[in-house]
Amino acid sequence: MKRRDFLKIATGSAGGAAAVGAAGAQSSPSSSAVLQQEGNNSTANGTTTGNGTEGNSTATSGGGGGGTTKTVAVGPNGQNVFEPATVYVAPGDTVKWVWEGEGHNVHATGVPDEADWSVQTEIVSPPFEYEYTFDGPTGEYNYVCDPHASVGMEGTVVVNESGAPPEGEGGGGESRTPHEMGVPFQAHFVGIATILMMIVSLVYTFFVLKYGESRHASAPNKE
Repeated sequence: MKRRDFLKIATGSAGGAAAVGAAGAQSSPSSSAVLQQEGNNSTANGTTTGNGTEGNSTATSGGGGGGTTKTVAVGPNGQNVFEPATVYVAPGDTVKWVWEGEGHNVHATGVPDEADWSVQTEIVSPPFEYEYTFDGPTGEYNYVCDPHASVGMEGTVVVNESGAPPEGEGGGGESRTPHEMGVPFQAHFVGIATILMMIVSLVYTFFVLKYGESRHASAPNKE
């Protein structure tokens, strides 16, 4: 193969990979954002009561959320528990409580200074959801289910900068994927294209150093 032909092929491959990566990044939709309403608002097909809503509904509160949403099951499998009991989020993330058992509520009992989370939903049964966007401050937000607090139905939302458990806690917490942090997956094609270009460049360099100028290659003004 002539070196010039190899150069054309290598350049074309690298350019094509870069174009695919850029197109994937530009055409990718941004990660889904949680639509919130300010204040303690409810949208329902039932009756609004307090900070919660009875019926097939969703109660939302907190500021507009642009981060990820993590879900907590309320009373799953007939158990008087929140699952998971501890959730780690970053400022701007949302926690959604989904009722799976009957006769439960979410009642904030202890929050960091200057935090305004003071929810106490009605004691309801499924279908019901409540969500809140934790904009900060960082710290622990503790809550209970009033009817079952005596049997240990308690939960905690930990707001920290990473949105993940600190190292040394067993690594059993939820890891944050690039998609959860707002990075469209398709944008990673840019990185893939960059790696391909590096590989092509290395192969071309190896080819030139090992074989040098092909005796079949043509050059201007060369007899």
